[in-house]
Amino acid sequence: MLTLQHLIFPKPGICTDEQLYFRRNELANYSWSSDEITFKRYGTVEFDTYFNSVSAGKLFKYTEVKKIYLKLRLQGDFRVTLMRKEKIGVEIFTDFISETVIESADGQSDTLIEFDCKNTAGMYCFKLFSIKNGGIYYGGEYCADVETENVRNVKIGIDICTFKREKYIEKNIQSISSKYFGDKTSPLYDKLELFISDNAHSLPAELNSEFVHIFENKNVGGAGGFTRGLIEMIRGGNPKGITHALLMDDDIVIEPETIYKTWALLSVLKDKYKDAFVGGAMLRLDRQNIQVESGAMWNGGVVISRKSGLDLNTLDACLYNETEETVDYNAWWYSVVPIENVRPDNLPLPIFIRGDDAEYGLRNTKKLILMNGICVWHEPFENKYSSSMFYYIFRNRLIDNSIRGVDFSQKRLLKELKGHVYSELFTLRYKNVSLLLRGIEDYFRGIDWFKAQDGEKLHKEIMAEGYKLSYIDELDFEFSYPDYEHMLHIPQDKGFKGFVKKVLIRLTFRGLFLPANKERIVPTIGVVPRQLIRVKRALNYDIVSQKAFITEKNIKEALSLYFRYRRVVNMIKCNYQKTREEYHTRGSELTSLAFWQEYLGIK
Repeated sequence: MLTLQHLIFPKPGICTDEQLYFRRNELANYSWSSDEITFKRYGTVEFDTYFNSVSAGKLFKYTEVKKIYLKLRLQGDFRVTLMRKEKIGVEIFTDFISETVIESADGQSDTLIEFDCKNTAGMYCFKLFSIKNGGIYYGGEYCADVETENVRNVKIGIDICTFKREKYIEKNIQSISSKYFGDKTSPLYDKLELFISDNAHSLPAELNSEFVHIFENKNVGGAGGFTRGLIEMIRGGNPKGITHALLMDDDIVIEPETIYKTWALLSVLKDKYKDAFVGGAMLRLDRQNIQVESGAMWNGGVVISRKSGLDLNTLDACLYNETEETVDYNAWWYSVVPIENVRPDNLPLPIFIRGDDAEYGLRNTKKLILMNGICVWHEPFENKYSSSMFYYIFRNRLIDNSIRGVDFSQKRLLKELKGHVYSELFTLRYKNVSLLLRGIEDYFRGIDWFKAQDGEKLHKEIMAEGYKLSYIDELDFEFSYPDYEHMLHIPQDKGFKGFVKKVLIRLTFRGLFLPANKERIVPTIGVVPRQLIRVKRALNYDIVSQKAFITEKNIKEALSLYFRYRRVVNMIKCNYQKTREEYHTRGSELTSLAFWQEYLGIK
């Protein structure tokens, strides 16, 4: 009998949001110190939750599982109710499958109960009801009967790229090692290995071990780091017997059970789904019950995040997660790739950062399996401001779309470019406009120019061109938090006054030629041009890091960038189709092992 997943508890340092694990009444008490729930009479706990339900519909669809069992470790007298729950439209339906009375007052006992249910859609879950005082729940697992010949020999190579994130890396190595590498009785003892690309050459050598392999790598971004890990897995004909590569961010928080659940799922996949990818959802690190994305659509580069914003403390959200939607790829914060896809002629694109995961997913994903409980926690992207990203916004999208032949019309490109340029130009962020335009100009330099670049050197140039966040006491600007908050809620003028103001703004090139003598404090993310009408200087404040940078109105520089933007527009009109065809025809030159070995300086 194979354990599909273990019933788990909240853990300090990982996740302490109890409702992601179970829902209890006031007569059931959870102990953080001993990982157990104690009951008074009539105490109840339900496990129709993100981590402790089982995605029955997906298991029966994608795997060789024919029956699912619940194994519980209990002490005391309980009534155990097995249920199936499903969301259809706006309603939630519950099937009560069975009830079992368990009496084990003399000590802990293990009980195995079968989910005997003809309907396999949605989730399976259960409820504990304490008949008397003194009951204790110690945990359990969901199991399945699977014929031995239907169990695959799965070994996962965890591929992590890092740059000066020692704290996160050491914590995750410790978490995984203590759970799996240090216990020879664990089913995953010899079924996991870590391949870590150290782009900063800052990790201590003593982190290397039998199962942890650290490689000093050029700082060529996430694309270069993840590709280095993939190369090391297949180097010499894949001597370690890796069957799946798990690409995972370095700055995430992960529940180790996620890796076990992934391994178990891969172990029982049906033959028709043996080449499926498995994706992990991204949950917010600051609000751990909020889902950011569970699979994504590329949409030409304007990414559509599936099931974004769900509150996973609610049953409705968990059941909505069980509904499958069309997806193109899963981001590399947690993406499992069958090793057959990692070939010398089929490696990722060297685009440093942003879009490498999407392109590789578009190129290779035949089926993506997403499941409740397979996830990581990551700092939300709106909490990270990086001026250098403006260089990559269009450059990488254009490369990805061209190589993959994704429909991205000239008209759409010009419209989106205008929106980005005007937004940054009229919020006084001239360096961002310059980086946007440089990215497009470099795209039109063609594939030979791209191949000849030193990615590390180029990124340093880009970083030097952008804005740099500094502590506010290091800047020549008087900071007031109420002034910052006030700028977040400036209403738009309405009626005749609003109409006149809009006309005036249009006639003065969005206020560029209006006199400017004000100073304002605005957010780094979410600033809009109307906040900076007639503003001479602005402090762009990042509330997360409590750092900022200063921008200043400069009509001469703004006009120079505008005319440069018009030249880029003409370049697009004259050369777009030709350049697209060049990347589409020759894109494979950038994804070969020979190219990557030269690019990374390895043999």
